[in-house]
Amino acid sequence: MEKSANTIVDEPELDEVIVDHEALARQMQMFDELGYVVIPGALPDAQVARLLAAIEEIRETLERHPHRSKVEGGLNIRPVIDKHPEFLELMIAPRTFAAVARLLGHFNIQLQQSNLIEAHPSDKRRLTGWHSDGGIPFIGVNGVRAFGSLKVAYFLRDLPEPDMGALMLVPGSHRLQGPPPFPPDSIDPAGATQMLAKAGDAVIFQQGVWHAAAPNFSTQSRLALYYGYSYRVLRPVDYQHMPDAVLARCSLVQRQLLGETITHQGYYVPTEADAPLRSWFSAQFGDIADRGALERVGDVALADARAR
Repeated sequence: MEKSANTIVDEPELDEVIVDHEALARQMQMFDELGYVVIPGALPDAQVARLLAAIEEIRETLERHPHRSKVEGGLNIRPVIDKHPEFLELMIAPRTFAAVARLLGHFNIQLQQSNLIEAHPSDKRRLTGWHSDGGIPFIGVNGVRAFGSLKVAYFLRDLPEPDMGALMLVPGSHRLQGPPPFPPDSIDPAGATQMLAKAGDAVIFQQGVWHAAAPNFSTQSRLALYYGYSYRVLRPVDYQHMPDAVLARCSLVQRQLLGETITHQGYYVPTEADAPLRSWFSAQFGDIADRGALERVGDVALADARAR
């Protein structure tokens, strides 16, 4: 594997991003077929330890969070990106960000949401039931949810056995019209898989994949961070405007990912200033024919037609 090259100026986060084109090709195939990819060891042990320490450092603040979802024990909080520098650093994680950008296939992307979930042991209910993501109304093509966003799930504790609260997925369910079938008297769909993991592993899954939390019958809490990315033509889930104090300590690309634009149509038809990620994306994956380029092609074609 190699570090990315030709990055834009003053973007140290992108200098650390690992771009392995052979691995990305395999991940794209798996993502298309199954709806998810697994990245073992996405976070080094030291970063996992820092994230766990950050959560404990601000736990009292998190427990008073105005957007904390009411769950039976544990935490379910969004956003967290603005709550600690360690969470902000994770937005461009060296071992996952290239996959995020490549799987979305564009530079005009954003961090749509950041979510901390802690699931305490419980013999009464699972933390979240079966669902797909994407908001209301359902945006689909021929009854299948259209791809517009993905999530990166980072696991901060080992989940070596079933029923420890792990993420559950139904492979290939992003291709279905409607929910996957449930066998009689089953609380899980056919083909449901528990994503057993080590601390630091990550799973990237698209919003059309049906997923849930497994029951947690263990003696430890399951702790994970979910970072969602999408095209910037979609609204963020967690915030209307990121606090200026957070943006002030961000790089240009981080500011793009957190919603900043320079022009009034920056989300929709971004200029270079609106989307500073573009130069890095183009250096790694090639140029994309944007609307402006296509309009110029049309102008040339029209001029040729007039000449004839």
